Amino acid sequence: MENTKIDIKEIRSIRFVWDKMANVMTVISTMGMLGIAIFVFVQSRTEGLEMICSGLLLIVVTALLATFTPLGLIVDDEYIVVKKLVGRIVIKKCDIISATKVDAHIVRRSGRMAGSSGAFGYWGKFRHRSIGSYTLYATNLERLVLIETTKKKYVINY
Repeated sequence: MENTKIDIKEIRSIRFVWDKMANVMTVISTMGMLGIAIFVFVQSRTEGLEMICSGLLLIVVTALLATFTPLGLIVDDEYIVVKKLVGRIVIKKCDIISATKVDAHIVRRSGRMAGSSGAFGYWGKFRHRSIGSYTLYATNLERLVLIETTKKKYVINY
């Protein structure tokens, strides 16, 4: 891991740009879920209501996962806000202990506790042996920063 501290002022408002892997994983997972749902609906003509409910469940789960998609940052004098498709994560600047650049290999070698490693971006709870548990919100694995607050650790694009 790069141990390069960065000044909080380097973190600016941005719209996240997706990398190829996030795009490919999102397309594959969405098309896969929709393909399965279509197959289930076609089968429901002969197999009944259970198949229709299964297809609807797949569509709802895919839509719920998409709500976690990180879209960008809004940065002002007091807060760093991670915008998501639905909702936002607010980090108070006064709670920030440190900000350190992170290499992509840290994220790639982290264990995912819950979340996504590409489909609808990179988001969720992760753990790495050198930095511990952290929450990730990114759409590409370049220009990552580890923000440590008094309560949590975040890795985000900046």
